[in-house]
Amino acid sequence: MKTAKRLALGVLAWVTVVPLVELLFLWLGTSVFASPEASRVILYVIGAFNIGMAALLYWYCVPSVPHWGRRTAYFVGFVALLMVASAVVVFGVQLLVAMLLMFWR
Repeated sequence: MKTAKRLALGVLAWVTVVPLVELLFLWLGTSVFASPEASRVILYVIGAFNIGMAALLYWYCVPSVPHWGRRTAYFVGFVALLMVASAVVVFGVQLLVAMLLMFWR
């Protein structure tokens, strides 16, 4: 499989799995662990999970090259791609929640 396809599939998996895991952790934080300290720890766990998944995705999908300039360009492009994909997903989820609240009443 080519690098671009692996990267696209990895980013697609990242933007679908990460919000689901965040919802699971937030649900656990509010229902199981009701203290403010536990919710702060849950947020740290979510952040660590996001960074870990992104690092694993970068290690698996982005090819290694001998030149640091190209490696830096790959890293910047990868981070920009994840940021744009995450922003689109967050906007879509917010829009979905707003529409559900609007039609729920």
